[in-house]
Amino acid sequence: MPAARTAGLTPAGSPQPRDRPAGPAAPADHASHAPVIVLAPAYCGASTLRSLLEGHPDLACTSGTGLLPLCEQAMATWRNADRRPSGPPSALAFTTTRALATSLITSILAREGKRRWCEVAAASPEAAEAFLRLYPGTRFLCLYRACPGVIRAALDASPWGIPDPVLAPFTSRYPASTVASLTAYWVMHTSALLAFECEHPQSCLRIRFEDLTQDPRAGERITSFLGLAGTHGRAIPAGHNEPEPAPPEHLMPPALRAQANELLRQLDYPIMAAGQTP
Repeated sequence: MPAARTAGLTPAGSPQPRDRPAGPAAPADHASHAPVIVLAPAYCGASTLRSLLEGHPDLACTSGTGLLPLCEQAMATWRNADRRPSGPPSALAFTTTRALATSLITSILAREGKRRWCEVAAASPEAAEAFLRLYPGTRFLCLYRACPGVIRAALDASPWGIPDPVLAPFTSRYPASTVASLTAYWVMHTSALLAFECEHPQSCLRIRFEDLTQDPRAGERITSFLGLAGTHGRAIPAGHNEPEPAPPEHLMPPALRAQANELLRQLDYPIMAAGQTP
């Protein structure tokens, strides 16, 4: 069993076309052991991307560990303790939070016998920001899915209603339309993820869920961005995904549709034309 290594867990110093780094890639020796974080809002198809990554012999893939929000909360607690509600954390806050995170990552790597940690997370950009402050070499895969596809996946998962607590703020805002509440969820999380990507272009690679089964080069681009040797991820069968039909016009307020369409344009997706029906 290979020894767990923590290389890459030491400090270092407008979105681009899809499936390409949002900025110049870090040197291969810098990225080769850095943590990998898949930022994937709910219903974006994270399991498909994970199936590509977890077959690589270097990656210990986990999901939902809570480590990113833990780091964010620890830093916030230290700011309160240090009476520094704003501004950068103190040296003690940085060192102790980082030590906590590193001990957990090292434990995961030792258990899995792998060299590099990969987490699939629905974490907020704020939590990702805190983790990136601790580990500047972290590589983020920002996973997107077209709004109609997210709506369809959520409805297929719960055809009799949407009990997911993540969606509660949106269903309360649009109690008469599940489609509108899911669109509002998609707009908020997609906007936040795009903003994080723009803020950290050298650390992020944009991935569209639809391309994972349609573009044979998607896996190669991902492994290249992550600095992984070879393309040892599990193969994803070629798909024939048709564009998801847009929700009926009467189920979505025009202003909300306009917001969604602006984001769809930024991600090079077809817009949801008014009047289309499934």
